[in-house]
Amino acid sequence: MIVLSLYLFGRSFSEVQQSAANPEVSEGRQLAVTHCSSCHTFPEPTLLPKKLWGESVLPAMAPHLGIFRHKFTTYPTENDPYLPADYYPETPRLTTSEWQKILNYYEEAAPETLQRPHRENKIITDSFSFTALSPGPVSAELPLVTAARFDTLNQQLYAADANMKKLLVFDRDLTLIEELNAASPIADIRSAGKTSGHGSEHLFVTYMGHLLPSNAPAGSVKDLRFDRENGEYQSSSTIADSLVRPVESRLADLNQDGKRDLLISEFGHRTGALFWLKKRENGRYSGAKNMLIEMPGCIETQLVDYNRDGLTDIAALCTQADQAIYLFMNRDHGKFRKKKLLQFPITYGSSSFQMVDFKDDGNLDILYTSGDNADYSPVLKPYHGVYIYINDGHNGFSREWFYPLHGAYDAKTSDFNHDGKLDIAAISFYADFENRPEEGFVIFKNDGLLSFTAIHHPAASDGRWISLDIADWNSDGYADILLGNFFKDLFSTWSENPEKNGGHPPFLLLQNNRGLQHRR
Repeated sequence: MIVLSLYLFGRSFSEVQQSAANPEVSEGRQLAVTHCSSCHTFPEPTLLPKKLWGESVLPAMAPHLGIFRHKFTTYPTENDPYLPADYYPETPRLTTSEWQKILNYYEEAAPETLQRPHRENKIITDSFSFTALSPGPVSAELPLVTAARFDTLNQQLYAADANMKKLLVFDRDLTLIEELNAASPIADIRSAGKTSGHGSEHLFVTYMGHLLPSNAPAGSVKDLRFDRENGEYQSSSTIADSLVRPVESRLADLNQDGKRDLLISEFGHRTGALFWLKKRENGRYSGAKNMLIEMPGCIETQLVDYNRDGLTDIAALCTQADQAIYLFMNRDHGKFRKKKLLQFPITYGSSSFQMVDFKDDGNLDILYTSGDNADYSPVLKPYHGVYIYINDGHNGFSREWFYPLHGAYDAKTSDFNHDGKLDIAAISFYADFENRPEEGFVIFKNDGLLSFTAIHHPAASDGRWISLDIADWNSDGYADILLGNFFKDLFSTWSENPEKNGGHPPFLLLQNNRGLQHRR
């Protein structure tokens, strides 16, 4: 196992203990535990620098406690017609004096800075037998690819570009063959297979409505019909609309009636939900939402048979108000029982997860990434990175591996070299590009016993990857990697350097050469 020394704090533990010994500071902590824990896990002061607590995070929190002004400071609130009427409390939940004690507590206990993590195992640069391929720039504008996906059925690649407002379709030779208009940014692209009675395949596309966080019901899921005989897209129809910034839609038989229902994750902003729509006898989807959880930040789901009873269970990651991984156990006929598997601090910026058996013991473990930094605390955080939580077989999960990776955004597993061990491919959208650009894309080669070698492909240095897909693209038995390039950070000036803003491809395809080498 890789042993990592992680220095989180700019102050020693003894100094923090001494601060907590002060009666007023101790009272401030208790007040913070009581009021902050009503919405999420208690945020320890050591998670962020002192300045951010006082100038950004706590002022943003205050209105949720009914405090809109304190001393000479007016706290920011949102004037959004789509917010629930009772979103902010009508009366304060604590007194001015109590709020000041919370401010004093964070001012006293928080560190000045967060120290950088120390990696005993450095990231090495190597191709790892992958050849980099790309279509070249397709537009004079910077690519803002919000989703990139393999379609092995039709031998096509998809890249949804929010700048061009297009869904780009590429053939096996990476030639752009079609540009489909996209009314709003696309978050998810799923091949739905062939529909009986038609010589066509279907593509389910999830439109966010708005790229930036929003509570407006402007999103939708549409069915794009591809005619294989003519090699073109014939039509589209709306499956679901008036969705609050949906980011994922998946097909699965959730009620055991032989038809694939539609599971939708609404990320939203301050509102959101995870629910499913029943597929009816006429092939259409019911408009009635079968609600699993009403919570903003529903970002990703995994369809698994967690307890091996033959029914499809749902694991889900929520990343806004309460950052947690939930399990919805299928009790048959579309009824589910909710259980919280893991919960994370609010500053973690949970960004992805995958249920996978790392120990080959029949129990599903959790691969998890922490690193979404588009929040009130956009600083490099030493606890951002890639985690593995091992299942003890009794629904208990313990952290057994962590690799610090600033701004880690997604991670997926595959046995890239066919040695019988699961490797990990990870991308970081909020990497430390100035000092550690190799963090943007890393393959973790599994050396066994939860020990990994971190490898950066040199071709992945010129891009800012926001989407990751893995599939055997060329049908040679070895998994390939697709990276979607969202080149501009909307929250900083990372790509503002004119020298960097030349032509950039919408995606990078890393083709696994091991199949070719094996045939030789």
